[in-house]
Amino acid sequence: MPYPLTGVRVLDFTRLVPGAFATLMLAELGADVIKIEDPRGGDPMRHLPPLLDGRGVYDLLLNRGKKSVALDLRAPESAALLDRLVAQADVVVESFRPATARRLGVAGDQIRGRHPRVIHCAITGYGQTGPYVDRPGHDLNYVAISGVLSLDRPAPTTLPRMFLADIGGGAMNAVVGILAALYGRERSGEGTSIDISMHESALYWLMLPAARELVDGAHRATGELPTFGGHACYNVYQTKDGEWVALGALEPKFWQAFCRAIGRDDLLNRQLSEGGDQTAVIAEIRRTFASRTRDEWLKFFESHDVALTPVNRPAEALDDPHIAARGAVVRGTDLRAVRPPFARVVPTLSPAPALGQDTEDVLQACYNAQLGSARKERP
Repeated sequence: MPYPLTGVRVLDFTRLVPGAFATLMLAELGADVIKIEDPRGGDPMRHLPPLLDGRGVYDLLLNRGKKSVALDLRAPESAALLDRLVAQADVVVESFRPATARRLGVAGDQIRGRHPRVIHCAITGYGQTGPYVDRPGHDLNYVAISGVLSLDRPAPTTLPRMFLADIGGGAMNAVVGILAALYGRERSGEGTSIDISMHESALYWLMLPAARELVDGAHRATGELPTFGGHACYNVYQTKDGEWVALGALEPKFWQAFCRAIGRDDLLNRQLSEGGDQTAVIAEIRRTFASRTRDEWLKFFESHDVALTPVNRPAEALDDPHIAARGAVVRGTDLRAVRPPFARVVPTLSPAPALGQDTEDVLQACYNAQLGSARKERP
């Protein structure tokens, strides 16, 4: 069965989470992804905890559907093999700091200088230019310097458990850029270089929280969205059994439906009250939710048009009946995986490969393809 990216070959030179997540998404769209790894241990994600029988579970999840080729890019003799691989590729994805990428021969101009149809995507901390270009960094650094960390939580000492810059920024923006470049190449015949900065990707998420800083004169704007925990209509509440529910009664009709359902018509006109009054409304709603268990409240609100949901733990979220009905969690060979929301039908992905398990097959196939092309070019 053909998939959107069937026939597209991707060389993945990345390390750790951002690049692996991006190329997994491409594999889920049908691309042939070949992961190029250092023979001396491979991608560090293979050894990143949590470990299962000595192997990182992130590696087992994110490198499904890929082939592994062990190639020492620092060895002079690897240059010819690298060129042979790139000659058969459509997309090259790498995540080295720019100086390192150039030293290893996988920088954008080096790749595209010999193979102009190739789409080169670099996923780096700070991009290919600028004063921070070769600084080291990780997700925490990018959400910190971009302003996301200070806005996302009351105290920056509470660290996010989601990889906001790595995945929401770096991986997904890389895939958007690659898909756009593949479409553009169909019309122009030329590849391109894509410069993904995880710092700037996190900054892009700052657009709405920083609206007053971006729109001229917006320092005079009044009011604030009631979505940051200071209003009763959009908040989380603990129930009698110590569990939590989330109330998203943002529109007036939902707030009114909520108030009437719990018999508190006196709160109807206090949805957007300010200061101490809103604190008092929150306290009233807290007392109400503390009177029943989470499941009792969820059952009660089934017959009311109110946006109320459980605050699920990961295990509960994966087993949610709606998720089960939609088939959003699928069973693989030795694990469960979340089906990508951008594709209704995905290929059956092979388990994450052992380090270098496909080296001989891939290099031989490239050699045969190169030999066949040379024969066709002979007069």
